[in-house]
Amino acid sequence: MIRAAVFLCAVLCGAAPSARAADPLDAKARAWAARGFSLKERATHDVGGLPVSVAVYTSTAGVGDRLEAYVVVSSTAYLGYTHPGRGDRLELDTTPAGRGFHDLLGDGSRIVAYHATIPALNASSLELLRYKNFRFTRTASFPEGRFAQDDGRTLIFSRDLPLGRFLSVGCSDFGTISQTAFRTRLYAASHGKFVDVTGLHPRLFDEEIARKEAALERLRGDLQKNAGEYLGLALSLYYDYAARGRARQGWERQGYFFRLPSSAPGSVRACFAAMRADLRHRLVVPADWP
Repeated sequence: MIRAAVFLCAVLCGAAPSARAADPLDAKARAWAARGFSLKERATHDVGGLPVSVAVYTSTAGVGDRLEAYVVVSSTAYLGYTHPGRGDRLELDTTPAGRGFHDLLGDGSRIVAYHATIPALNASSLELLRYKNFRFTRTASFPEGRFAQDDGRTLIFSRDLPLGRFLSVGCSDFGTISQTAFRTRLYAASHGKFVDVTGLHPRLFDEEIARKEAALERLRGDLQKNAGEYLGLALSLYYDYAARGRARQGWERQGYFFRLPSSAPGSVRACFAAMRADLRHRLVVPADWP
């Protein structure tokens, strides 16, 4: 819920002075307590001489959390933003970049970050809440997002699922479902917004490639048990190679990680060939790549 900046400005400029009351943020917490929610966490920062705060309330009944953002003027905490979900689990980001109301965009605004998780899907997002001139705006949302630093620059890692949350591949002899075929993208602030800088940080992807290849080698020992995890990791590896501008090499590595022993029956070989053709189609791999 966004509250008009003009309303807060009118309050600031026209409100009559009053005796100092109890902490208005505590009053908000008591109001939520009367509705069955307790204060889970709160972060407050002085911006332009006014306290700006974001608070998370958790339900004693186990339903989703609530998040609200306020600006305190005189003895009143004015509501400027409410997280739109009703079943999400919410928590403030704990990194220095996310929690400190920093000017991440370099435009004089202040940004605080929080994570929203949908428990049923085990899916989360990094939400960026911007405050400037008495107005709160949810300025960006990054799936599976997290902050990182590289060469002194604040980055946001984001992971999406281009092939869907429940990727199913298989044939009559074998099949599996993966929920982890993530593609990683990198974002950074530039000219007042967050832009994709994936191609500007090759070292980070080289590190990811090395880590994932080592993990795939460990998982190969029991593919029957780890098929879904193996598939997701192998596809994530392909995306990392593509981010480095080496998509063809990434596709060739897929062939290695799905290589069958010479003793494999013909039906199994046919099955894996069909699955590889299916993945080629889904990933839009050129036909002349082996």
